[in-house]
Amino acid sequence: MQKYRAVIIDDEEDSRSNTRNMIQNYCEEIEIVGEADNGPEGKKKIQELKPQVVFLDINMPGMNGFQMLEGIYNRDFCVIFLTAYSEHGITAVKAGAIDYLLKPLMLSELQGAVKKVVQYYETKSGAPAAGKPEDNKNLVLINHSKGFTLVDFKDIIWLEASDNYTNLFLNGQKKIVASKTLKEFESILPDTDFFRVHRSALINIHYIKEYTNNEGGEVILSDGTHVQVSKARSVEFADFIKARSVSPK
Repeated sequence: MQKYRAVIIDDEEDSRSNTRNMIQNYCEEIEIVGEADNGPEGKKKIQELKPQVVFLDINMPGMNGFQMLEGIYNRDFCVIFLTAYSEHGITAVKAGAIDYLLKPLMLSELQGAVKKVVQYYETKSGAPAAGKPEDNKNLVLINHSKGFTLVDFKDIIWLEASDNYTNLFLNGQKKIVASKTLKEFESILPDTDFFRVHRSALINIHYIKEYTNNEGGEVILSDGTHVQVSKARSVEFADFIKARSVSPK
């Protein structure tokens, strides 16, 4: 079994001990290689030990968890925040956390966070997951307030910009609020399947049900959503659709 190296950074000794014991007894995928009781020492441990996972307390004196992360460039590890306060959720998303756990830790939530770590690294390395190997090529990692979700891009109907976040509307009436901008998703998703019809909307052309070209244009998607096509993009969009002879779902 692949084991992932982990560091625990928490100013409370009892909390570190509890996290360590739960991981050692119930999370066999994780190997704890170091601990620290403050932000500066935590940064040193990360630089020395090169962990793949950091269990990080948010509320520490002097330098909190968010401030510690800001001083680490080219971050190449997963972060699981630990805190007794629930109001840090959105900030944790912006900091790129893979999960956010409230103290006292619940075993089921800790194990769920560890599974997300394993899934993240397996997807990143191209290791086979459940299902057909070729299916994994379509997976997109979506970070959100509760961690992340792996989504097959073929299930994304359309995406809507919302400041520095993006609303993803999926087949089956499911919605995810992701901590990436629409521009970032546009660069990730295949341009053979997705088209930016408006500065605030990116659509999967395979879910187009109807299109009208009045005043720039409007598409009706398979879930019944009406999305405007900007006048500046209407001609390019029409040519894009004709060139691909899309079969709507």
